[in-house]
Amino acid sequence: MSKLKFLWKKFRSTDTRKIKQAAQRISKKTGRNSGLIYLDILKCIVKYGTGFVDYEGFEMYDMSEQERRDFLTIGKNNQLIIELNDPKYRDYFEDKIKFNEKFDAFVKREWMVLDGSNKPEFGEFLKRNKTLIVKPVDESCGNGIEKVSYEEGMDADALYDSLYSRQCILAEEAVVQSKEMDLLCTSSVNTVRLVTIYNSDDDVSVVAGAIRMGREGNYVDNFNHGGLAVIIDVADGVSVTDGYDKDRNTYKTVPEIGTVLKGFQCPMWDDCTALVKEAAKVVPQIRYVAWDVAVSKDHGPLLIEGNSYPGQDVTQYPKLGLGTYKVIRDAIA
Repeated sequence: MSKLKFLWKKFRSTDTRKIKQAAQRISKKTGRNSGLIYLDILKCIVKYGTGFVDYEGFEMYDMSEQERRDFLTIGKNNQLIIELNDPKYRDYFEDKIKFNEKFDAFVKREWMVLDGSNKPEFGEFLKRNKTLIVKPVDESCGNGIEKVSYEEGMDADALYDSLYSRQCILAEEAVVQSKEMDLLCTSSVNTVRLVTIYNSDDDVSVVAGAIRMGREGNYVDNFNHGGLAVIIDVADGVSVTDGYDKDRNTYKTVPEIGTVLKGFQCPMWDDCTALVKEAAKVVPQIRYVAWDVAVSKDHGPLLIEGNSYPGQDVTQYPKLGLGTYKVIRDAIA
């Protein structure tokens, strides 16, 4: 395909109405000409694979061209996934049951699948673990996850039927997180997002990291459910930013608790990175993975899940020049 045809196809696939709306919002915020902003968004879509959400949310209108090159946009992210991740092996990450089977040694907790015929086993499982996290196998971003707890005299069979009817069929022993992670949110299991690049068993790089936390009263730490995040330096596990939410509002402290976020030390950092580097070797055909790690009280770091389609929003903070594209490319090279 010629470059001209490629640019035309790229342009036709964009939602120009939403781009104009984004340009108008940015113009109102910055006082700059909305027409020039609109043209700059189109340029970034073509040149850097930017989505208009990237452009606005990460304030690309204030970036230098070098910063734009170093920033991981949605287009660059998609290209990395095509380049590094064999689609024949993505089921190990996209199917939660297959993930737990394949990475059982890294999950480090009891789990079971509700198959429609194992009610007695579920009842014993619930009594034994007291609190469970139950997930649908075909949802993402924390959607559909439920937390259930055992109470004396409860009807475990009725609970089973309710969960099974809604296809919440993967039940896991709830993680009890370390006291350090409780400083971020006590109601959610706060996870460490670590991105790895696999080149060989002797060459696995941790290229980006963040800590995600829920808000008090919510048991999910995901961005899409009001959670916060901080970027961490992968050299030592110390956070280098204030907290931020999906809309890039910033927080110096955890609103409900008061913990200072910049400078927070991820507990058991060396163990966290060692865990994901070993996990990256299990399915080497998927070379680019974002892992969600919980630091548990009893088992140390353990895997919650792995993502063969890593997002680009949580682990970057372009306002501080913390883009990850160059780091990822250097790791591949």
